[in-house]
Amino acid sequence: MTEEINWIPTDKNVENYKLLKDMLSAQKIEFDILSKKKADGQLNSMKIKMVNRVLEPLKELFKQEESYNFLDTLNEDEIPTNSDVVLIISQYETAINEFKNKYYHDYRWHTEEYLEKQQEYDGGDYYNE
Repeated sequence: MTEEINWIPTDKNVENYKLLKDMLSAQKIEFDILSKKKADGQLNSMKIKMVNRVLEPLKELFKQEESYNFLDTLNEDEIPTNSDVVLIISQYETAINEFKNKYYHDYRWHTEEYLEKQQEYDGGDYYNE
């Protein structure tokens, strides 16, 4: 559960989301291939770092979301396998989809900036609707 129920992403959060979502998608394609060839193949430290460079900022972005507690990054000490990475990426993909479903509707992102403009136009209070 989240403690800060009124958190809304900023335009910058959405920009980061879009970039990281695409990067994660590219990694998923590669690890799907690797996992089919050798599911129990272990990752080297360079691959772990590359994957974590995408996972860590996504996890930070989702820290106010319910999915946060289910998101893990790769641990170099445990030497993950290709299939481990596929599983972890699939959890992040679910969190990505939930994030979009929560904050993207009416054909646009509902960010702090957008909601501030809406309140100026109609004087409404988004949080009390």
